[in-house]
Amino acid sequence: MHFIRELPYEIATDIISYLDATSLCSISTVSKSWYAVARCNEIWRKKAARWQLNIPQHISHYQLDWYHVYKQRHILDSRWNNGRVATHYLIGHIDSVYCLQFDKTKIITGSRDRTIKFWDLATYQCTQTLAGHEGSVLCLKYNDQIMVSGSSDTTIIVWNLKTFRPIMRLRGHTAGVLDVCFNEQYIISCSKDRTIRIWDIMTGRLLKTILAHNGPVNAIQLYENKLVSASGDALIKMWDINTGECLRKYEGHTRGLACVRYDGTKIVSGSNDKTIKVWNAETGECIMSCEGHTDLVRTLNFDQDRIVSASYDQSIRVWDIKTGTCLLNFQSGHTSWVFDVHFDSTRIVR
Repeated sequence: MHFIRELPYEIATDIISYLDATSLCSISTVSKSWYAVARCNEIWRKKAARWQLNIPQHISHYQLDWYHVYKQRHILDSRWNNGRVATHYLIGHIDSVYCLQFDKTKIITGSRDRTIKFWDLATYQCTQTLAGHEGSVLCLKYNDQIMVSGSSDTTIIVWNLKTFRPIMRLRGHTAGVLDVCFNEQYIISCSKDRTIRIWDIMTGRLLKTILAHNGPVNAIQLYENKLVSASGDALIKMWDINTGECLRKYEGHTRGLACVRYDGTKIVSGSNDKTIKVWNAETGECIMSCEGHTDLVRTLNFDQDRIVSASYDQSIRVWDIKTGTCLLNFQSGHTSWVFDVHFDSTRIVR
């Protein structure tokens, strides 16, 4: 066993690099020599490469403790695989929460109580409440400068996130605003009035109105100059936001759609037909259908590995995006419908 001490360090580490992580951890307990070789930073960097980790450009990989990085990511994967979670409840809204978004420090929620609340992710306490809409806050999106919210009062409010005050209110829809998104040039909204409206983000001027569907436009997702919309008419459509031209239709759901997400190559949609479908965005082909929910699929999100969905059946499911296999199925913990869900590698917020 102590031949490892007789070999040059580079050769020893090259030999044991072929071992799996469990074996590497086991041999590190044999002796100090084995421990030193088994903890080689370069070995663990190569092991961690399978996750395609997003390391900030200003950090050199030589600065990282790759054994620690691998260990933390392995623990995280284990939690995703077995559904073991720590649950925290945010108490403050006095009615249903319809929409949310979060980042590393905060969660922002919109509610039927007509308010928008900011929550500190470290303390889970409400730090700010915004009131401005005269109806339910149905949708919101934000970046580090502004937030755009839409309401059943038919208006859109653009908020300054530095001062927490409204910048402008956009009027034009004739029914509730169901979803919003924006980029550097445009704010885009969709409504129960069956239209998609495109607004100038600087002035608030209405630039274009698209009679988009034969039913409520329940969800939209923007990627570069392409917009995907999902409707109660059971169709998904792709639009060029510069021209307003419909580029493609996606047919396959048998009932109305409630949610859609688009990343430039794939579209994932959820419907009242109780299914989730994954589409090739360019060809329009339905790649996969995920079945298991027993009621309308109200909200979903996805990344390169998984889809997370929530349904009126009060469950949250995690799906393998490559095979369609349901990896986890657990009750949301809520006593009524889940309206929105977002996730990153460490948490699901619903």
